[in-house]
Amino acid sequence: MTIRMQRLTDRSKREHLLRWLTIALLLAPATLLQGREIVIKDRQSGAAIGHLSTIQAGRYEFIPLSAFAEAIKIPGAINSSRKQFILQIPHNPVVVHAINPFVRVGTEWRQMPIAALILDGEYYAPAVYFLDIIRDALPFRLDYLSGEATILITRSRMGVGGIQIDDMQNGTLIRIALSQPINASNLFLSETNGWLYADLYGGNIGDFRADAARKNTRTIDRISTIQLSRDTARLGFRLLKKVKEREVKVIASPPEIQISLRTHEEVPAALLDELEREREKWKIDLIVIDPGHGGRDPGALGSSGTREKDFTLKIAREIKRIIERDLKIRVLMTRDSDKFIPLVDRGKIANRAGGKLFISIHADSNPKKGLRGHTVYFMGPAKTEEARRVAQFENSVIKFEDSNSKYANLSETAFILAANAQNSYNKESEEFAAILDREMRSRQQADGFGVRQAGFYVLHGTSMPNILLETAFISNASDEKLLGTRGFHMNVAEAVCESIRQFRDHYENAL
Repeated sequence: MTIRMQRLTDRSKREHLLRWLTIALLLAPATLLQGREIVIKDRQSGAAIGHLSTIQAGRYEFIPLSAFAEAIKIPGAINSSRKQFILQIPHNPVVVHAINPFVRVGTEWRQMPIAALILDGEYYAPAVYFLDIIRDALPFRLDYLSGEATILITRSRMGVGGIQIDDMQNGTLIRIALSQPINASNLFLSETNGWLYADLYGGNIGDFRADAARKNTRTIDRISTIQLSRDTARLGFRLLKKVKEREVKVIASPPEIQISLRTHEEVPAALLDELEREREKWKIDLIVIDPGHGGRDPGALGSSGTREKDFTLKIAREIKRIIERDLKIRVLMTRDSDKFIPLVDRGKIANRAGGKLFISIHADSNPKKGLRGHTVYFMGPAKTEEARRVAQFENSVIKFEDSNSKYANLSETAFILAANAQNSYNKESEEFAAILDREMRSRQQADGFGVRQAGFYVLHGTSMPNILLETAFISNASDEKLLGTRGFHMNVAEAVCESIRQFRDHYENAL
């Protein structure tokens, strides 16, 4: 600890020495020169309102800050003990530190590429950089034309064009129309003695009368307007109710200030009903487990003659048992015996029952016998040839159906578009797929192939988040043995159960 602190101290000393060395070189007689004169003009009248005599230090031109503040009619102050010059813009002061490149604008620190200077008690800042970083803090427009040695000031003040106040469902909205946009940093809200005040720096009350305001409110009974100074207009609103929360928006076009006051917690019955329906939609109270294949459709075949349809049913039964035991959630299986169910009917079963999550269980197969592990799919255009191949194999089940005319003339692209148009749960399906992939990885020997997307007919039309899980490769000798073990079935079931728990907690707790 002592060695580390010593290193930090040495580094601080080096940085301090380097800074002073830089300033010393910058202010050396050979580099410090009398600069040119910059004129400050009023853009509208063209009249000169001030002049700045600059100094040249190296390749940088510096302006005197006291003369600048006086010319633009914003008070300037010097804090000698802290070596600071302060441009006293109301609610948004600019603080310049001598021999330091950092400038504080309001509550934000901004950096110039070179430090400000102090010479014979006068503070100087690099013209180009300083004028640029304070531009948005000024109550007027400033343009620096370096080539013409001119600073243009546009002082037209924004006028208050109207005030409208309306009670809303959960509070009150105040809208203040302006003649030109206001920068958010030039608007200051305060609340005292039952009054809400809005101070507009650069604002002008002009001919606006408070009794011209349009009020449709039980929250505010009086409005007052006053021009606090040449550059600051104040609007006051007497409150009849306690404000619990307020929010301010500054609109550029048309120029307007919107002040939202939340004064009570009452929510309309219709809105409460809508919220309750939304909660019910995300209440995970029925899981649909779909064991792939079945009956006259054996699915993929293992090298020892095992059938995918047998494994998927056993795994699905174990998933059902674990979910009902640990999560106390109802589980519906699209088949609970060795029978054939058309792909399109599986989604209909889930929809009719009011399922909240659809999980189709499968075992993958590939000519490359070395491939192992799981893959989780959700609906979407296939990004890889492997994903497309898997979807084509699973979709080929339609050859066992009595009629496959319902799938006619559906190219992959047309099918995906149709499915996505029907299913508004793709985002949630992808999120659940990612959770399940993580849980499967934590329980399996092989990492698998993660989350992929492809067009599966079995997922088409399910009105709930839906995924297809390829649990392992039946074409791989090691995976084929795993598929036949109770331990593997339990691992998959626990992964699915934990994924549902996380997915449920996320969506149910969000409402």
